[in-house]
Amino acid sequence: MKEKIMDSELAKSILGNKETLAMVADAMRKATITTGDYTFSPDTRSIFVAENLDPIIKLIVPTAAPVRSLLPRKAGKGQATAWKQLTSQLDPTTTGQSISFADGGTPNETTQTFNVVSAAYKLLGRKLSVGLQAVAASKTHLPIEDELVRIKTLEVMQGEEAMIFHGDSSSDPLEFDGLLKTITTVSGTASDLSVDTVASYDKEIWDNGGMASHLFLNAKQASNLADELQTTGSIQRVIVSDQGGAVANLKVSSIISPITGREIKLVTARAIGANAVLGTVKSEAGENYIEMEDLIPLVKMDVPVTTFAKDSFVVESTVLKLIAEPFWAKITGLNT
Repeated sequence: MKEKIMDSELAKSILGNKETLAMVADAMRKATITTGDYTFSPDTRSIFVAENLDPIIKLIVPTAAPVRSLLPRKAGKGQATAWKQLTSQLDPTTTGQSISFADGGTPNETTQTFNVVSAAYKLLGRKLSVGLQAVAASKTHLPIEDELVRIKTLEVMQGEEAMIFHGDSSSDPLEFDGLLKTITTVSGTASDLSVDTVASYDKEIWDNGGMASHLFLNAKQASNLADELQTTGSIQRVIVSDQGGAVANLKVSSIISPITGREIKLVTARAIGANAVLGTVKSEAGENYIEMEDLIPLVKMDVPVTTFAKDSFVVESTVLKLIAEPFWAKITGLNT
Protein backbone atom coordinates (compact mmCIF):
# COMPACT_ATOMS: atom_id res chain seq x y z
CA MET A 1 0.00 0.00 0.00
CA LYS A 2 1.39 3.37 -1.03
CA GLU A 3 1.70 6.01 1.64
CA LYS A 4 0.23 9.42 0.86
CA ILE A 5 2.89 12.15 0.79
CA MET A 6 0.41 15.01 1.04
CA ASP A 7 -3.27 15.34 1.82
CA SER A 8 -5.25 15.79 -1.40
CA GLU A 9 -7.19 18.80 -0.12
CA LEU A 10 -3.96 20.53 0.94
CA ALA A 11 -2.44 19.85 -2.47
CA LYS A 12 -5.50 21.35 -4.18
CA SER A 13 -5.23 24.43 -1.96
CA ILE A 14 -1.56 24.94 -2.81
CA LEU A 15 -2.04 24.39 -6.54
CA GLY A 16 -4.95 26.81 -6.56
CA ASN A 17 -2.86 29.64 -5.10
CA LYS A 18 -1.39 31.79 -7.92
CA GLU A 19 1.28 33.34 -5.69
CA THR A 20 2.51 29.89 -4.59
CA LEU A 21 2.63 28.68 -8.19
CA ALA A 22 4.58 31.80 -9.21
CA MET A 23 7.14 31.19 -6.43
CA VAL A 24 7.55 27.56 -7.48
CA ALA A 25 7.97 28.53 -11.12
CA ASP A 26 10.58 31.16 -10.22
CA ALA A 27 12.51 28.66 -8.10
CA MET A 28 12.47 26.13 -10.93
CA ARG A 29 13.76 28.69 -13.41
CA LYS A 30 16.69 29.51 -11.14
CA ALA A 31 17.49 25.92 -10.35
CA THR A 32 19.49 23.37 -12.26
CA ILE A 33 17.09 21.60 -14.55
CA THR A 34 19.21 18.74 -15.84
CA THR A 35 22.63 17.17 -15.76
CA GLY A 36 24.24 16.13 -19.03
CA ASP A 37 25.70 12.72 -19.62
CA TYR A 38 27.58 13.47 -22.86
CA THR A 39 31.34 13.35 -23.33
CA PHE A 40 31.90 17.01 -22.60
CA SER A 41 34.52 18.24 -20.14
CA PRO A 42 33.73 18.29 -17.29
CA ASP A 43 31.76 15.06 -17.49
CA THR A 44 28.77 16.58 -15.76
CA ARG A 45 27.55 20.11 -16.04
CA SER A 46 24.40 22.01 -15.26
CA ILE A 47 22.15 23.75 -17.74
CA PHE A 48 20.60 26.97 -16.47
CA VAL A 49 17.74 28.97 -17.85
CA ALA A 50 19.03 31.36 -20.50
CA GLU A 51 17.95 34.81 -21.61
CA ASN A 52 17.85 35.30 -25.37
CA LEU A 53 20.11 38.22 -26.35
CA ASP A 54 18.55 38.72 -29.77
CA PRO A 55 16.98 42.10 -28.83
CA ILE A 56 20.40 43.36 -27.65
CA ILE A 57 22.11 42.02 -30.79
CA LYS A 58 19.62 43.96 -32.94
CA LEU A 59 20.55 47.17 -31.11
CA ILE A 60 24.27 46.70 -31.84
CA VAL A 61 25.26 48.41 -35.08
CA PRO A 62 25.92 45.71 -37.71
CA THR A 63 29.22 47.38 -38.68
CA ALA A 64 30.62 46.36 -35.28
CA ALA A 65 30.77 42.76 -36.54
CA PRO A 66 29.68 43.04 -40.19
CA VAL A 67 30.70 39.57 -41.38
CA ARG A 68 29.02 37.84 -38.43
CA SER A 69 25.92 39.92 -39.09
CA LEU A 70 25.56 38.94 -42.75
CA LEU A 71 26.35 35.21 -42.60
CA PRO A 72 23.26 32.95 -42.62
CA ARG A 73 22.61 31.09 -39.35
CA LYS A 74 20.72 27.87 -38.62
CA ALA A 75 19.92 25.85 -35.51
CA GLY A 76 22.10 22.85 -34.69
CA LYS A 77 21.72 19.72 -32.61
CA GLY A 78 23.91 17.06 -31.01
CA GLN A 79 27.60 17.42 -30.13
CA ALA A 80 28.81 18.07 -33.68
CA THR A 81 27.51 18.86 -37.14
CA ALA A 82 28.31 17.21 -40.45
CA TRP A 83 27.78 18.33 -44.02
CA LYS A 84 28.76 17.50 -47.57
CA GLN A 85 31.31 20.04 -48.79
CA LEU A 86 31.40 20.49 -52.56
CA THR A 87 34.96 20.05 -53.88
CA SER A 88 34.44 19.76 -57.65
CA GLN A 89 33.48 22.22 -60.35
CA LEU A 90 29.89 22.74 -61.44
CA ASP A 91 30.73 22.75 -65.13
CA PRO A 92 29.59 20.02 -67.58
CA THR A 93 32.49 20.76 -69.96
CA THR A 94 35.09 19.60 -67.42
CA THR A 95 33.75 16.03 -67.33
CA GLY A 96 34.25 15.24 -71.02
CA GLN A 97 30.75 13.75 -71.06
CA SER A 98 28.03 15.15 -73.28
CA ILE A 99 24.57 15.69 -71.84
CA SER A 100 22.94 14.56 -75.10
CA PHE A 101 21.99 10.94 -75.78
CA ALA A 102 20.12 8.90 -78.40
CA ASP A 103 16.51 7.83 -78.27
CA GLY A 104 16.32 4.53 -76.40
CA GLY A 105 19.78 5.11 -74.96
CA THR A 106 21.04 6.10 -71.54
CA PRO A 107 22.31 9.53 -70.40
CA ASN A 108 26.00 9.74 -69.54
CA GLU A 109 26.85 9.46 -65.86
CA THR A 110 29.28 11.82 -64.18
CA THR A 111 30.47 12.10 -60.63
CA GLN A 112 30.21 15.16 -58.42
CA THR A 113 32.77 15.05 -55.62
CA PHE A 114 32.08 16.01 -52.04
CA ASN A 115 33.96 15.75 -48.79
CA VAL A 116 31.95 14.73 -45.76
CA VAL A 117 33.05 17.27 -43.17
CA SER A 118 32.25 17.14 -39.47
CA ALA A 119 33.01 19.71 -36.82
CA ALA A 120 32.21 20.00 -33.14
CA TYR A 121 30.37 23.02 -31.84
CA LYS A 122 32.63 25.46 -29.99
CA LEU A 123 31.73 27.45 -26.91
CA LEU A 124 32.40 31.19 -27.11
CA GLY A 125 31.66 33.55 -24.26
CA ARG A 126 32.46 36.14 -21.64
CA LYS A 127 31.78 36.26 -17.91
CA LEU A 128 30.38 39.33 -16.22
CA SER A 129 30.11 39.91 -12.49
CA VAL A 130 28.60 42.87 -10.70
CA GLY A 131 28.12 43.50 -7.00
CA LEU A 132 24.54 43.46 -5.79
CA GLN A 133 24.94 46.87 -4.16
CA ALA A 134 26.00 48.31 -7.52
CA VAL A 135 22.95 46.65 -9.08
CA ALA A 136 20.66 48.22 -6.47
CA ALA A 137 22.29 51.65 -6.76
CA SER A 138 21.87 51.78 -10.55
CA LYS A 139 18.50 50.08 -10.77
CA THR A 140 16.49 53.20 -11.56
CA HIS A 141 19.16 55.03 -13.56
CA LEU A 142 21.37 53.46 -16.22
CA PRO A 143 21.37 49.89 -14.85
CA ILE A 144 24.99 48.76 -14.74
CA GLU A 145 24.16 45.12 -15.46
CA ASP A 146 22.37 46.00 -18.70
CA GLU A 147 25.37 48.05 -19.84
CA LEU A 148 27.79 45.22 -19.04
CA VAL A 149 25.62 42.70 -20.89
CA ARG A 150 25.65 44.93 -23.97
CA ILE A 151 29.44 45.34 -23.85
CA LYS A 152 30.13 41.64 -23.28
CA THR A 153 27.69 40.69 -26.03
CA LEU A 154 29.62 42.92 -28.43
CA GLU A 155 32.92 41.37 -27.28
CA VAL A 156 31.66 37.87 -28.04
CA MET A 157 30.32 38.93 -31.44
CA GLN A 158 33.64 40.53 -32.39
CA GLY A 159 35.55 37.52 -31.09
CA GLU A 160 33.38 35.21 -33.20
CA GLU A 161 34.06 37.34 -36.27
CA ALA A 162 37.81 37.08 -35.68
CA MET A 163 37.45 33.29 -35.43
CA ILE A 164 35.43 33.21 -38.65
CA PHE A 165 38.62 34.36 -40.36
CA HIS A 166 41.48 33.02 -38.24
CA GLY A 167 40.08 30.03 -36.32
CA ASP A 168 42.31 26.93 -36.35
CA SER A 169 41.21 23.85 -34.42
CA SER A 170 44.57 22.14 -34.96
CA SER A 171 46.45 24.83 -33.02
CA ASP A 172 43.64 25.49 -30.52
CA PRO A 173 41.08 22.69 -30.03
CA LEU A 174 38.65 25.18 -28.51
CA GLU A 175 38.33 27.03 -31.84
CA PHE A 176 36.43 26.15 -35.00
CA ASP A 177 38.24 26.35 -38.36
CA GLY A 178 37.95 29.73 -40.04
CA LEU A 179 37.91 30.78 -43.68
CA LEU A 180 41.66 31.29 -43.97
CA LYS A 181 42.19 27.63 -43.06
CA THR A 182 39.29 26.02 -44.88
CA ILE A 183 39.70 27.82 -48.23
CA THR A 184 42.27 25.86 -50.23
CA THR A 185 41.16 25.57 -53.87
CA VAL A 186 41.52 29.24 -54.86
CA SER A 187 44.20 31.22 -53.05
CA GLY A 188 47.09 33.59 -53.69
CA THR A 189 49.14 36.48 -52.36
CA ALA A 190 49.33 40.19 -53.15
CA SER A 191 50.63 43.38 -51.58
CA ASP A 192 47.58 45.43 -52.49
CA LEU A 193 44.19 44.69 -53.98
CA SER A 194 43.33 46.12 -57.37
CA VAL A 195 40.23 45.83 -59.51
CA ASP A 196 42.15 43.51 -61.81
CA THR A 197 43.20 41.31 -58.87
CA VAL A 198 39.61 41.01 -57.69
CA ALA A 199 38.47 40.26 -61.25
CA SER A 200 41.03 37.47 -61.64
CA TYR A 201 39.82 35.69 -58.49
CA ASP A 202 36.23 36.36 -59.50
CA LYS A 203 37.00 34.57 -62.78
CA GLU A 204 38.42 31.54 -60.94
CA ILE A 205 35.29 31.31 -58.79
CA TRP A 206 33.18 31.60 -61.96
CA ASP A 207 35.17 28.78 -63.59
CA ASN A 208 34.38 26.61 -60.56
CA GLY A 209 30.66 27.26 -60.89
CA GLY A 210 30.21 30.11 -58.40
CA MET A 211 29.29 33.79 -58.62
CA ALA A 212 31.12 35.98 -56.09
CA SER A 213 28.83 38.16 -54.00
CA HIS A 214 31.02 39.55 -51.18
CA LEU A 215 34.59 40.75 -50.69
CA PHE A 216 35.83 40.90 -47.09
CA LEU A 217 38.85 43.19 -46.76
CA ASN A 218 40.75 45.46 -44.36
CA ALA A 219 40.46 49.25 -44.18
CA LYS A 220 43.71 49.89 -46.07
CA GLN A 221 42.62 47.78 -49.05
CA ALA A 222 39.16 49.35 -49.11
CA SER A 223 40.85 52.75 -49.35
CA ASN A 224 43.22 51.48 -52.06
CA LEU A 225 40.35 50.31 -54.22
CA ALA A 226 38.63 53.69 -53.88
CA ASP A 227 41.88 55.47 -54.86
CA GLU A 228 42.33 53.24 -57.91
CA LEU A 229 38.76 53.71 -59.08
CA GLN A 230 39.17 57.48 -58.80
CA THR A 231 42.41 57.38 -60.80
CA THR A 232 40.78 55.40 -63.59
CA GLY A 233 37.80 57.74 -63.64
CA SER A 234 35.37 55.04 -62.52
CA ILE A 235 34.33 57.21 -59.59
CA GLN A 236 34.73 60.83 -58.57
CA ARG A 237 35.40 62.15 -55.10
CA VAL A 238 32.40 64.11 -53.94
CA ILE A 239 32.94 67.48 -52.31
CA VAL A 240 29.96 69.48 -51.11
CA SER A 241 30.68 72.84 -49.50
CA ASP A 242 28.47 75.36 -47.77
CA GLN A 243 28.75 77.84 -44.97
CA GLY A 244 28.40 75.09 -42.40
CA GLY A 245 31.31 72.97 -43.57
CA ALA A 246 32.35 70.47 -46.22
CA VAL A 247 31.89 66.82 -46.99
CA ALA A 248 34.63 65.03 -48.91
CA ASN A 249 35.57 61.57 -50.10
CA LEU A 250 33.47 58.61 -51.14
CA LYS A 251 33.25 55.09 -49.76
CA VAL A 252 33.02 52.34 -52.35
CA SER A 253 30.37 49.92 -51.07
CA SER A 254 30.36 47.54 -54.03
CA ILE A 255 31.82 46.82 -57.45
CA ILE A 256 30.20 45.14 -60.43
CA SER A 257 31.73 41.86 -61.51
CA PRO A 258 33.01 42.11 -65.08
CA ILE A 259 32.40 38.35 -65.35
CA THR A 260 28.85 37.96 -64.07
CA GLY A 261 27.49 41.51 -63.85
CA ARG A 262 26.61 40.71 -60.25
CA GLU A 263 27.16 43.25 -57.49
CA ILE A 264 30.09 42.30 -55.24
CA LYS A 265 29.58 43.97 -51.88
CA LEU A 266 32.68 45.25 -50.10
CA VAL A 267 32.68 44.50 -46.36
CA THR A 268 35.42 46.15 -44.31
CA ALA A 269 36.30 43.92 -41.35
CA ARG A 270 38.56 44.87 -38.44
CA ALA A 271 39.57 41.30 -37.69
CA ILE A 272 40.62 40.17 -41.15
CA GLY A 273 44.20 41.45 -40.85
CA ALA A 274 46.54 41.24 -43.87
CA ASN A 275 44.06 39.18 -45.87
CA ALA A 276 41.02 39.41 -48.12
CA VAL A 277 38.31 36.86 -48.83
CA LEU A 278 36.13 36.80 -51.94
CA GLY A 279 33.23 34.41 -52.08
CA THR A 280 29.66 33.38 -52.78
CA VAL A 281 27.43 33.59 -49.69
CA LYS A 282 24.30 32.28 -51.41
CA SER A 283 23.28 30.94 -54.78
CA GLU A 284 20.95 32.90 -57.02
CA ALA A 285 18.17 30.61 -55.74
CA GLY A 286 18.97 31.44 -52.10
CA GLU A 287 20.85 28.25 -51.21
CA ASN A 288 23.49 28.84 -48.51
CA TYR A 289 27.09 28.24 -49.59
CA ILE A 290 28.35 29.25 -46.15
CA GLU A 291 26.59 29.40 -42.78
CA MET A 292 26.98 29.42 -39.03
CA GLU A 293 25.28 26.57 -37.21
CA ASP A 294 24.30 27.37 -33.61
CA LEU A 295 23.81 24.69 -30.99
CA ILE A 296 23.25 27.47 -28.43
CA PRO A 297 22.33 30.90 -29.83
CA LEU A 298 23.91 33.92 -28.16
CA VAL A 299 22.35 34.04 -24.68
CA LYS A 300 22.94 35.37 -21.17
CA MET A 301 22.92 32.73 -18.45
CA ASP A 302 22.79 33.61 -14.73
CA VAL A 303 24.96 31.29 -12.64
CA PRO A 304 24.79 30.65 -8.88
CA VAL A 305 27.50 32.19 -6.70
CA THR A 306 28.35 32.25 -3.00
CA THR A 307 29.38 35.92 -2.98
CA PHE A 308 27.33 39.11 -2.73
CA ALA A 309 27.34 39.51 -6.49
CA LYS A 310 25.45 38.52 -9.59
CA ASP A 311 27.43 36.46 -12.08
CA SER A 312 26.38 35.76 -15.64
CA PHE A 313 27.82 34.18 -18.76
CA VAL A 314 27.26 35.64 -22.22
CA VAL A 315 27.74 32.51 -24.31
CA GLU A 316 27.02 30.75 -27.58
CA SER A 317 27.93 27.39 -29.08
CA THR A 318 28.50 27.56 -32.81
CA VAL A 319 30.60 26.42 -35.78
CA LEU A 320 31.40 27.70 -39.27
CA LYS A 321 30.30 25.59 -42.25
CA LEU A 322 31.92 26.29 -45.61
CA ILE A 323 29.61 24.32 -47.89
CA ALA A 324 30.85 25.21 -51.39
CA GLU A 325 34.61 25.61 -50.89
CA PRO A 326 35.53 26.12 -54.61
CA PHE A 327 33.28 29.19 -54.66
CA TRP A 328 35.61 31.03 -52.24
CA ALA A 329 39.05 32.60 -52.63
CA LYS A 330 41.56 33.97 -50.14
CA ILE A 331 44.29 36.55 -50.77
CA THR A 332 47.03 36.83 -48.15
CA GLY A 333 50.06 39.08 -47.55
CA LEU A 334 48.16 42.36 -48.05
CA ASN A 335 49.27 45.68 -46.62
CA THR A 336 47.43 46.91 -43.57
